[in-house]
Amino acid sequence: MNSYNKNLNILFIPGILISTIGLFLPIIADKGIMFIKDFNFFGIPLLYIFIILIAINFLLNFTKKRKLLLLTSFIQLFFVLSLPFLRNQWKQVYRAKFILYFFKKASFGWYFLAIGSIFLLIYAFKLYSKKKTIPYLFVTPTLAGVGFLTFFPAIFAIFISFRKWNLLVPVKPFVGLSNYAQAITDEYFLRSLWISFKYALGVVPSRIIFGFIFAYLIYSIPKFKSFFRVVYFLPVVTSTVAVSVIWKWIYHPYYGLANYVVSLFGMNPIDWLGNPSIAIWAVAAVSVWRSLGYDIIIFLSGLNDIPDTVLEASQIDGATRWQQFWKIIVPLIKPSLVLIFITSTISAIQVFTEIYMMTGGNADTKTAVYYIWEYGFSRLQMGYACAMSMILFGIILIISLIQMRVTNLFKEE
Repeated sequence: MNSYNKNLNILFIPGILISTIGLFLPIIADKGIMFIKDFNFFGIPLLYIFIILIAINFLLNFTKKRKLLLLTSFIQLFFVLSLPFLRNQWKQVYRAKFILYFFKKASFGWYFLAIGSIFLLIYAFKLYSKKKTIPYLFVTPTLAGVGFLTFFPAIFAIFISFRKWNLLVPVKPFVGLSNYAQAITDEYFLRSLWISFKYALGVVPSRIIFGFIFAYLIYSIPKFKSFFRVVYFLPVVTSTVAVSVIWKWIYHPYYGLANYVVSLFGMNPIDWLGNPSIAIWAVAAVSVWRSLGYDIIIFLSGLNDIPDTVLEASQIDGATRWQQFWKIIVPLIKPSLVLIFITSTISAIQVFTEIYMMTGGNADTKTAVYYIWEYGFSRLQMGYACAMSMILFGIILIISLIQMRVTNLFKEE
């Protein structure tokens, strides 16, 4: 074990040294002149953050806190990868001179810091797993990308939501909870929330019912299972924009295929996307059609996990097909059902592309996400838009927790 740890020092010692050199290289390049008070990240001197992280990594290595070492190494690499984004986006907001300095005067130092941070992360992985680290290394870029492109913007959006943030105005004053107060009293925002929930009430049950029906039919067919799986999954991998454009033509009031079928029954043409009473349901039908392949695959995986011996034993005991369905199949595919229930609810409430491409928010189809997008990127009121997005996030989180509680997901079975 000791020899194993000694071999790992080949990674740890260069990681600490290279990180330290990269951190202080800008100071050396400018004859040591540096005003730490100007270099901040949410009010905390950025230089201090890196010094503390490197020192913590150094101490954790000797205290054998492997999990914490893995966490702090990842955080250090995350901060390093965030620097270019901070430099470009926060130039006028925070005057993060250390970040600008890092890239204008000593960009070479950033490469040192990045390489040292990668060495430390690899060392932490090897020390924690004591096994082959290649699989972890393949996952690391994805995790770093998700952290950089998802978690960091989410945290930044929380910060923006407390300010009057107009993209065209250089002054962005702190307004506290006024954006949130405005949102919960905004009748148009509340109306958009109701439209989103109405949309979800149509999409979620339809996806569950039709997804399970088609999955059960494919499961019951001994031949051509792979063929049907591919056919039903094609809409899922097709661009949402392309699907929306095609269906917009299908719904065309004069030349669309939908009205051609309606005319065969002697009915008048229907303005599918212009009639406020049916437009939201027409878009919901497209969403169900496009997502059906995903639901079928999830349900099929659950059905294929049911042991044949259980079904055969129930047949010997005299169980009918209906009893097998309700007493055996449905309980055993419960994890798949819960997964589709939660994911379909979240995606339905967050619908945007179909609405944007097919109706443009007209005909009483302006959902919450579309309304947020309109305020953020059309009216440029980014602070208010972020406040509404945080409210929507809280609503989705509460709904998901209720769903998991109702389906007993927290209970050990």
